[in-house]
Amino acid sequence: MYKLLLLLFPLLLFSKYQVTTTLPFEAHIIKKIGQNHIRIKTISNSFSNKLIELTHTETLSLANTKAYFNFSLDIEKKYEELFLKANNELNSVDMSKNIKKLKNEGKDNPYIWLDPLLLRDVAKNIYVALVKIDSYNKDKYKVNYEKFLQELDESFLKIKSKLAQSAIYNIYVFDESFDYFAKRFKINVYRKKKRILSASEIKPLHKEIQKNEIKAVFTQNRENISYAKSLSGNSNVLIKSYNLYEELLFFNLSKIAQEF
Repeated sequence: MYKLLLLLFPLLLFSKYQVTTTLPFEAHIIKKIGQNHIRIKTISNSFSNKLIELTHTETLSLANTKAYFNFSLDIEKKYEELFLKANNELNSVDMSKNIKKLKNEGKDNPYIWLDPLLLRDVAKNIYVALVKIDSYNKDKYKVNYEKFLQELDESFLKIKSKLAQSAIYNIYVFDESFDYFAKRFKINVYRKKKRILSASEIKPLHKEIQKNEIKAVFTQNRENISYAKSLSGNSNVLIKSYNLYEELLFFNLSKIAQEF
């Protein structure tokens, strides 16, 4: 028995811990710190605000990992409830824990990952959670964590420099998903309702655009493109798009900055 344990010990020592998350962009952030010491299971490759119909086997597979990492999105709260029913010992890790959030209609705005400085706090939450799961590799996690912080700081400075040269600093948006990026980089947002403009609204629109020097309308992954075209077609504002759930974090932040 003792010899068997000696043979198994190296395998246990170097086995990867499994964790669960919802989307690839979250897995990408977690992997920045976990690197090759963890294996990440994702629920879906694309965002949906509707619960995916998972089989019993799929549910168990996702629930029986060391932790469920999430940003406490409404849909993730539903998955958390589902997984905890399957495994009441599952550790649910809110990556936005202890981060002061913006409010939208009295509710927390969860889209903090478009702010590279708030992502420093996200990184800390991930690092702390991974060390609890796998204390043996804590020093390696620390190195990865500190490297990630440096990358975030560099990203912030590059974006700040790019936006300082931009003539676009007042924009239209249709929802709250761009608020953190806008606040961090001092971009003024003007919220518009998701509807096609009527003829009587065109003249007031021109006055509003001229008064506030609005240069662009930003839409999440072109999902509100018809409303954006209604604004753009009746004015000279540019249509810009961004992908809130783009998998590659720094590519996404850089791409958003290039829209300015």
